[in-house]
Amino acid sequence: MTERHYESRKPEGIIMARSDWAALITEPASEYTAHTELLRFGLAPYLPQLKKRHHTRSGSYVMRHFPLFPRYLLIPINDAHHASIRLARGICRYRPLLADDEGRPWRAPQKTIEAVKTAEQQGLFDEILHKGDHVTLAYGVLSTVQSVMSSDTTVGMIELLMPLFNGCRATVQSSKVVHM
Repeated sequence: MTERHYESRKPEGIIMARSDWAALITEPASEYTAHTELLRFGLAPYLPQLKKRHHTRSGSYVMRHFPLFPRYLLIPINDAHHASIRLARGICRYRPLLADDEGRPWRAPQKTIEAVKTAEQQGLFDEILHKGDHVTLAYGVLSTVQSVMSSDTTVGMIELLMPLFNGCRATVQSSKVVHM
């Protein structure tokens, strides 16, 4: 008897690891429900989140969590076809797994998911400052000067309007600015 070796139909040079992740599609605004349901079934989904300022009815702002990828949950590729996924509330009934037209699931390497988790923990996706916020510089000679942000940002450089010289603009790193 001869032993047959079957080749997988994956493109050359692409190695699919068992530690890859797949994406599940959720119903609109049901990411948290689906996440809770999958945890209840003993699976290990990952819901990347960002923190964003949310305006309350009282006129104040609170920091609130929002899904980083609306309508998607990440799940280890080994659990992508688990029977309980179709039973979970909040998961899309028609096509629960993000896949191409031929049915091959979308995959993300473990290394990429770990990078997203690290960035989430460091707050790199969080929206803390917004256009119109009153801020000061964290340190230095101009730390006592109240400025107004003239552009929204998440990470990187921001533009400030400073009451110096009849109103000047300054571009600084967002890490050097303190919210008042």
